[in-house]
Amino acid sequence: MPPVSESGEAQLNGVDLGAVSAITERYRRDPAAGRRPFGARVRWLGAYRTESRLGEDTLVRGDEPLELAGDGTGPSPEDMLLGAVGQCLIVGLAGGASARGIRIDELAVDVRGKVNLTAAFGLAGDASPGFESIDIDVRLRSDAPRADLEALIERALALAPIPNSLQRPVPVHARLA
Repeated sequence: MPPVSESGEAQLNGVDLGAVSAITERYRRDPAAGRRPFGARVRWLGAYRTESRLGEDTLVRGDEPLELAGDGTGPSPEDMLLGAVGQCLIVGLAGGASARGIRIDELAVDVRGKVNLTAAFGLAGDASPGFESIDIDVRLRSDAPRADLEALIERALALAPIPNSLQRPVPVHARLA
């Protein structure tokens, strides 16, 4: 029998299965309820330093590394994007595994990619200044069969909003407020 949360609901991997089931049912009945807005407010602090307010109360100070003329006082935008990819994938893996009754003993991801900084500095014609690709190594220890874990990773990657957003064209608009 899976552990039980303080609310009396079954848990697996720390995921409240009753809460997830209720959310799933709410979105099934009202798909529009599943279109939740998110936002961040980013403020310039001078040079390449920034302060990002993520969610209601989380502050993250960012910067560029020393080799890119920053002060190295915080993660770069590229680092934060890769972190968001990894965090989102882990949420999808933990949720997907729990829904399938797969117990996780260990889960970590390494996310990396190479950015065309020559293009970002306007020195590469019409080449893209973004990531050339993003590679993710998933370390997932469980007693489930390897084929089940591979299918879990494939499904989580397809459904995780952040990796999904990067895998398809998403319009980005900026305007002077």
